[in-house]
Amino acid sequence: MDDLSAGRPLRVSSVMRQLVRTRGIAEESAQAHLDQMWKKTAGERVAKVSWVRKLREGVLEIAVRNGGILEELTCYLKHDLLTELQQNYPDQKISSLKFVRVNQG
Repeated sequence: MDDLSAGRPLRVSSVMRQLVRTRGIAEESAQAHLDQMWKKTAGERVAKVSWVRKLREGVLEIAVRNGGILEELTCYLKHDLLTELQQNYPDQKISSLKFVRVNQG
């Protein structure tokens, strides 16, 4: 039996936490934070054509809509970007980067 059905008053923090969970605000906020983190690390040129799709099991998946930039990220920048993300955002526990070519975004 929860507090509401028992007739006890609810804490505002409990209600807000439930509202955030129900409305998906937490996921949107986390996604926005990841995307901001990526854009800051990648720089303006790369950020214009890429964004975070998801972070799952330590793999940060990045959508890229420019083939040349995708090649550059995959072949030349991946290691340095991963190292910088790991150093600047250790709480995210990023172990790998995955770049995915997309046509729009």
